[in-house]
Amino acid sequence: MITDQVIKEIYKKYKKPCKNEDDLQLDYFIDLLSPHHNIKVVNDMEIIMADLEEYNPFRRFLKRGLFAILEFDRDVAFVFKSHLLFVDKSSPSVRVHIRPEEPKSFLSRLFGK
Repeated sequence: MITDQVIKEIYKKYKKPCKNEDDLQLDYFIDLLSPHHNIKVVNDMEIIMADLEEYNPFRRFLKRGLFAILEFDRDVAFVFKSHLLFVDKSSPSVRVHIRPEEPKSFLSRLFGK
């Protein structure tokens, strides 16, 4: 089960993009999700989830923007700086979690920084 605490820990642990592309194990996860999702790698740089609508902002993303790919019981999570993309292993559903902004201090709100 993916709770708010788990999501906070993911954001805390994965703060930078993955340096080695092989650590992502992208081929393994594409094969794992292929029964329910049409995921393609284009030009060895871009990942396209072809089963999402053309206008969907989460349909295509660059490999260099991926921080990690994590496997859970029912989902695979694609970790980015500002959001998590949860792809269901047993159905064609995709969920997105948008990272909340950090609260600003009083002085930064006062001086606009």
